[in-house]
Amino acid sequence: MRLYVDTSVFNGLYAREAPHIHAATEAFFARLNTRMVTLYGSDLVATEIERTPRIEKRAALQRTIEEHDVELLPVTEEARRLAERYVAEKIVPARYLPDALHIATAVVHNIPVLVSWNFAHIVKHRTRIEANRINQVMGYPPIDLCTPEEV
Repeated sequence: MRLYVDTSVFNGLYAREAPHIHAATEAFFARLNTRMVTLYGSDLVATEIERTPRIEKRAALQRTIEEHDVELLPVTEEARRLAERYVAEKIVPARYLPDALHIATAVVHNIPVLVSWNFAHIVKHRTRIEANRINQVMGYPPIDLCTPEEV
């Protein structure tokens, strides 16, 4: 199984203020150890982590990526065009272009599942339906957008 994991999932490991998300994220990473899973992120994930203000948390997030052998994929021009289409179609608001880039990067690299805690713009029914409509129109494969609990 190939999974694209966005930054929110890595942050979930350190979400002490949200015990349910913290516990569910820990369980997600524990389950991965018992399955044949390849984890992917992107240059965008690395950039978002690099912007983490607390040095200790930033280092912990970077260690997590290394410990789980997360392959960081490039955000290509093709992914940027697809993300811009999601924005143009009002699937993701323009000011949240990075969320559209996460989806588009996974799609362009043919990763069938994107895992996220982002309920505002990624893991929601409308985004799932509309992004896959655009993907089909543009000749891309469908993508499943889900939480760590759903994997």
